Amino acid sequence: MGQAMVEIIEPDCTGCDLCITHCPFEALLPLSDCPEGRRKRPVIVLNEKCVGCLSCLASCPTSALREVIIPAESEISPLIVDRERAPSVESVNRWGKDGNKWA
Repeated sequence: MGQAMVEIIEPDCTGCDLCITHCPFEALLPLSDCPEGRRKRPVIVLNEKCVGCLSCLASCPTSALREVIIPAESEISPLIVDRERAPSVESVNRWGKDGNKWA
């Protein structure tokens, strides 16, 4: 059996941010800038932090999150991220002063 990870179907993501607080590995973060034509910033998966625990799946009211199975015989891991092309994200204060106290 291969490893699981999470994928976001971007057109279905409303930017409600509910999934962010359900990820214990801080693998889900909002984009730094709101794309043109959208009311809220969508959330993206930081593949290098996603361990496939799937804690976030049930938190999405629009079912924009889905499980992706990585085949065990994969030669190249899709968890590797090209840092040059990675989108800019905003960190979420979980435990510091004025944090949301979720993790």
